[in-house]
Amino acid sequence: MSLAIHTFPVGLYQCNCSIVSCSQTKEAIIIDPGSDADKIIEKVSKLGLKVKYLLHTHAHLDHFGATAAVKRYCCDAETVLHREDLELYEAHSQQADLLQLPRTEIVPIDHYLEDEEEFDFGTNGVKALFTPGHSPGSSCFSLETSEEHILFAGDTLFRGAVGRTDLWGGDSATLTKSIKNRLYTLDGGCRVIPGHGPETSIFHEKNNNPYVQA
Repeated sequence: MSLAIHTFPVGLYQCNCSIVSCSQTKEAIIIDPGSDADKIIEKVSKLGLKVKYLLHTHAHLDHFGATAAVKRYCCDAETVLHREDLELYEAHSQQADLLQLPRTEIVPIDHYLEDEEEFDFGTNGVKALFTPGHSPGSSCFSLETSEEHILFAGDTLFRGAVGRTDLWGGDSATLTKSIKNRLYTLDGGCRVIPGHGPETSIFHEKNNNPYVQA
């Protein structure tokens, strides 16, 4: 398999940051560099990776707090976010105060993702799925290989739970629609790496999630 995935929790809220790389070319993406920039950079350096994209599932501060520092190290990497979350991204100082997180600098977003847009790295690639509800621009990233299907779900879907909708721009009806129409239509064996907490699968959530069932 030409794919390597390193997922680890970062920051106060233990956001799952994922470094996904092509074993052949060493090209990589980082999904949700939320905090602990030194930890992320150390892993990139140790693995000898060239990061092409810093992908964000949404613009809550715990998911992008380390972006500026990681961008400085991975200077060729493009920052990617859905445009609907730009206002939220720019409100980083207000978020820091509300969420009791350290204030951080931000860097410009290089590219605004579109639904079903693909981001290639090496011989692999992920496809963006626009799944609003947790935030106006919440998105997931789907990665399919000949061996498995993996979904980086951000805070849209958790094991036995869904993303909260009481923060900026959240909407429970929209979230439910996104999960049912975009995520539960994926194959049941799809492995789900959420924005926080343990992994799950589409099959498990369709049959067991108390908040949204198929």
